[in-house]
Amino acid sequence: MKLSKTMLVLAVIITLIPCLVGVFLWGRLPERIPTNFNFSGEISGYSSKGSFVIGMPVMMAVVELVLYFFIVNDPKRNNMSRKLITISFWIIPVLTVFMMMLCYGIALGMRIDIGMAVNLILGIFLVITGNYLPKTRQNYSMGIKLPWTLSSEENWNKTHRMAGWLWVAGGVLFMINAFFKSPFLMVLALILMSGIPAGYSFWLYKRGI
Repeated sequence: MKLSKTMLVLAVIITLIPCLVGVFLWGRLPERIPTNFNFSGEISGYSSKGSFVIGMPVMMAVVELVLYFFIVNDPKRNNMSRKLITISFWIIPVLTVFMMMLCYGIALGMRIDIGMAVNLILGIFLVITGNYLPKTRQNYSMGIKLPWTLSSEENWNKTHRMAGWLWVAGGVLFMINAFFKSPFLMVLALILMSGIPAGYSFWLYKRGI
């Protein structure tokens, strides 16, 4: 799949929008902005206003550029699912805007349940991504890139078919966890999405697949 430079420019611009919002709100924002939160949604850490308003969007824009570089230069980029590439490409701009707006709101004294918001948005992304994981073929930029999946196309395909269902299940758990904010449910979701596919891939490798 060919990613247009126009789409890249648009994605970078959207990623940088919180900079403009932060500059507009500069006089109203406190010198320290809450950026870290525990499982209960309580503030556990702060960043300076300058580093958050300017530094965070710029850093995420650089990450977007790096992602673009790896995708367009992947020798097996034609194997990637078009829809999965699109989803992956827009995750950074959407999450950057979403998270920074939440932090601005909290810094300005708004009552926002950030634990619920983060779990819901991550859950939605994971469910959508899980639907397209089985459709992406062997490549070096996205998917479950393990020594065993990269060395065997059959291993890759079987692992990603299983992972697709598990990522959907993990996404559902994140959405459920929006109401409970339980560390246990979060860990369970992560095990479902990473530990089980990795173990399954290794088991297939041991079977000669």
